[in-house]
Amino acid sequence: MSLSQLRSSAPLRLFAVSWLLLFAEVMCIRWLGIEVPLLQVFPAMVLTTIFIGTSAGLATYTKPLPSTSLLLFSSVTTLIFLISANYLPVEKLSLLDSTTIVISLLVLGLLVVNLTIAFLAIGRSMGTEFARMPALKAYSANLAGSIAGVLAFAIISWLWLPPALWLLICGALAWFLTGKKYIPVLAIVLAASAMLACPEGTVWSPYGKIRTVPAARLFKDTPDDGSYVLFINGHMFHGGQTIQPGTSLQELADKLKGQMEWTKLYRMWVEIPFYMSTAHDNMLVLGAGSGSDVAVALQHNAKHIDAVERDAYIATCGRDKHPNKPFADARVSTHVADARTFLRYSKDKYDLIQFAYLDPGVTLKLSSFLRSDNFVYTKESIESALARLNDHGIISVSFATGGDSPVTRRLYKTIADANNHKPPFALVQDYTGSCFFLFGPGLKESGLPPEIYKLGGLRPWPGKGEYSDTKTSTDDWPFLYLEFTVVAVILYFCVLTSAAVLPLTVIIKEGLSGKLRFNEAGPMILLGLAFMLMETKSITQLSLLYGATWIVSAVVIFTILLLACLSNWLVDRFNIRDLRIGYSGLVCTLLLDYFWKVPAHSDMAPLMLAGISAFVVCLPVFFGGMVFSILLARAGNSVMSLSANVIGVAFGGLLEHVCIVYGIRSLSLLALALYLSSAIPLLFGKRQPPSTD
Repeated sequence: MSLSQLRSSAPLRLFAVSWLLLFAEVMCIRWLGIEVPLLQVFPAMVLTTIFIGTSAGLATYTKPLPSTSLLLFSSVTTLIFLISANYLPVEKLSLLDSTTIVISLLVLGLLVVNLTIAFLAIGRSMGTEFARMPALKAYSANLAGSIAGVLAFAIISWLWLPPALWLLICGALAWFLTGKKYIPVLAIVLAASAMLACPEGTVWSPYGKIRTVPAARLFKDTPDDGSYVLFINGHMFHGGQTIQPGTSLQELADKLKGQMEWTKLYRMWVEIPFYMSTAHDNMLVLGAGSGSDVAVALQHNAKHIDAVERDAYIATCGRDKHPNKPFADARVSTHVADARTFLRYSKDKYDLIQFAYLDPGVTLKLSSFLRSDNFVYTKESIESALARLNDHGIISVSFATGGDSPVTRRLYKTIADANNHKPPFALVQDYTGSCFFLFGPGLKESGLPPEIYKLGGLRPWPGKGEYSDTKTSTDDWPFLYLEFTVVAVILYFCVLTSAAVLPLTVIIKEGLSGKLRFNEAGPMILLGLAFMLMETKSITQLSLLYGATWIVSAVVIFTILLLACLSNWLVDRFNIRDLRIGYSGLVCTLLLDYFWKVPAHSDMAPLMLAGISAFVVCLPVFFGGMVFSILLARAGNSVMSLSANVIGVAFGGLLEHVCIVYGIRSLSLLALALYLSSAIPLLFGKRQPPSTD
């Protein structure tokens, strides 16, 4: 079959454009979310814009595609945007600096316009191909292409491949669909720009963009001894520094003279657990990073250390790049795993467990009013760690927040609640804004040597007036970083609303108006809201099992799409038209999901537990998919119904913020309410006859 014949095949073209849509969607969320620091403040901007643009394209599919000149202009301005956005001081945005906000909003406006144009074109192409086929057959091809897109991106993430290749794949799919000769050239130019944004030492792991830089290149008076600084997603994460041996704190301080202050302070901090524990023969280090904490433990003659690091590349640095190469020591067992996963299946008992700066606080500094899930610092996680201590063991927790931070207060409260309401021994370091908590049955009552307070710049916490009661972080409410700033919240939602107003106007006026009745558009919008809410909730919940990686997200999306594909096939194959089957299944499965809880400890095989959890969490999508497919088969205009559904999808992800108030489990009840509400418009009016468009 020739290329022209392939291009003329409606199922294949719909498959290809669906692949392009899903692949480009995930690519933009991951790539732009990292390369454009502003999007860390507005994380929902990209996803909302993509779906609004796609919906607008579907609603206006009978109109021509955007002109070549407009698409070229959009691509060129995207390049300018990517270059300029990296120079905007995003940290100032959280301080609400007026000049920075104005410039930032202009740049975000440029991004919204460009994404809308690109996905408007993809949406129109999809609408054209969708209209050429029977509704359910078209939807099957659409889902198959989407599954191919998410699988391709999962493989790319697993192989650590860079954004340049992502862009080339998008270019190849766009060229197949259009045959335009300029598209391969444009894709190569964009890929080259992506390569320029990845300087030497950059690796794209499933967790993000990682770069290692020699410390001597960054800081004056730092010896060129192999020490390095590791950046994740453009922010300094931690350092792999030479760990000097020493028999006393003062001797260590003398050896570190002339080095930068942060290095000296850090070296004092990592000594704290060894002065507060009665033994440290058998240790567990969670968030071991490149291994500096492990290197210190080895110098304190630890006999065995389980070092848990979730990122394979960072763990490799601890074996090959770190000046002390701690992970290469025979006394160290390195585990590339999520901290909660390791605690769930570990049977060992430890003298000392360290939570070693698993997060540097970057999320807090850049988007302090937004939710940021962290299941490592919940009450259930601390309880799991306490269960792994022996009778004389202790736990140390260190974090990058100071005495005036609400995060420090929340950690203090969470640890106390997990430890039978006994508060931990707490310290803070005001110069860098760090806190330290120690607790457990073996905690020394004698305390720390006086010199460590002076050399480490430490003080006891809380001082007078520094602590006020706060909410405990739990697996149902894991929002450790949450801090509301009213003005920032208003700004956040105003920006998202503004970005959606114009495209929504186009969708309603040019597309849906006069072509869908209320009893057709209403259910589709509500089903879209519920579908996207369940998808984002599922990704959040299942990250409790294996951490929040792009591979986990891709697996969840794949599972959801596969269930939707199966339900569509059943509706089509057996001509199912009774909506009561779908709605009854939704009620049962969403209630099951509401009461399901991932166990903190389990003897069940990891794959079996993951499979059961994914099945319970994602199963409502199967019955929601049945309802959607039945309504799509009834629709007078299937493309317009799909457009209405995508409008709901565009805003469904925002509804996840409800869990900030009521917890993650509440989203199951919210999804149930949305699904049941979608049945209400069906009670009114008659089905519209098929459109002649």
